[in-house]
Amino acid sequence: MFLVGLPLKKKLTVAVCLFFLFNLTACGKKANPILPMKAIPNVVDPLSYQVKGKSLIITWLIPKENTDNSPLTDLKGFKFLKGEWPTKDFCPTCPEQFQETRWIDLKGPELPDIKIEPDQIQLTLEKLKPGNTYMFQVTAVTKKEAASKPSKTLRLAWDLPLTPPTELQMKLDQQGLLISWIPSSSLLDGSVPEGLSGYNLERKMEKGPWNKVNTQPIEKTAYLDSELQEGVTYGYRVKALRKVSGNLLESEGSEEKEIVYTRIAPPPPVEDLIAFLSPNGVELRWQGIDSMIPSGYHVYKKMKDEKTPRRITPETVKETTFEDRQVKTGATYLYSVSAVGSPPALLEGPRSKEVEITYNP
Repeated sequence: MFLVGLPLKKKLTVAVCLFFLFNLTACGKKANPILPMKAIPNVVDPLSYQVKGKSLIITWLIPKENTDNSPLTDLKGFKFLKGEWPTKDFCPTCPEQFQETRWIDLKGPELPDIKIEPDQIQLTLEKLKPGNTYMFQVTAVTKKEAASKPSKTLRLAWDLPLTPPTELQMKLDQQGLLISWIPSSSLLDGSVPEGLSGYNLERKMEKGPWNKVNTQPIEKTAYLDSELQEGVTYGYRVKALRKVSGNLLESEGSEEKEIVYTRIAPPPPVEDLIAFLSPNGVELRWQGIDSMIPSGYHVYKKMKDEKTPRRITPETVKETTFEDRQVKTGATYLYSVSAVGSPPALLEGPRSKEVEITYNP
């Protein structure tokens, strides 16, 4: 209608412009909307467990990354699945069945059976039925409801654990530290201690974490720990193992005891002794001992024509250097060094190889 009254030439010009305008806007195709991909958390590492009396403590690490290696910053919590089945009827090859699902929110609320730490979650389960096999599985879930793959299922045939071993003793030995204990006397309900399969010995250095010393269950009630550093405080505890349907149930730990390890065997020989001229005499240098912390060193000296060296250090030398100023020009000397162990034994180790030097300043 707006073309009425216009000259023919202008009508044609407007019509052509309108044609192109409508065709240009109509021919463009709109692409399908692109939905943002949800970042999926990495699968939760295998679950671990610890027996504490009649309770079972399940622990898992909090994942820190997504499957695309991007930081996991919006973790909301975990879906915890629990299943149980009578052990006598349990089918290990059958599909897994979980009867209970529980939500664990990282923001709480705080509950007595859940312990949320910066790097891990601890869940304490009580009132487990002896004679049942339990299955546990955990899935990480983000605030956008993106869920990880389920963790590897933890299967555990539950029964009463043994009482912890008693009377933990530690005795210094020439090869290390001998730890011994009295066996478990019964199950937690006082019945006969069936299924005893050995012990796990745990050790910690200073204020560090507990670590298992043995790779296989210890069959005897004593263990010689020879991988120790002198002067370090070590703590020990031992747990009894009961085998139930292929699973090893740990007892609670025995009483914990600490000891500062002191070597009662002589220190090893000093190595890499060298001698060279100094402005005031002969200077000696040697390599310290890595396997222990000696209380000091003694230096021995003899003339080339002498058979027996004499000690020239009335007291031990704390450093790994020594300067001998009691020398004569043109004389040839042979030196050796020994290490002295820590108190109370203060055992002296064998002397090093001798080094020879002629004093010609």
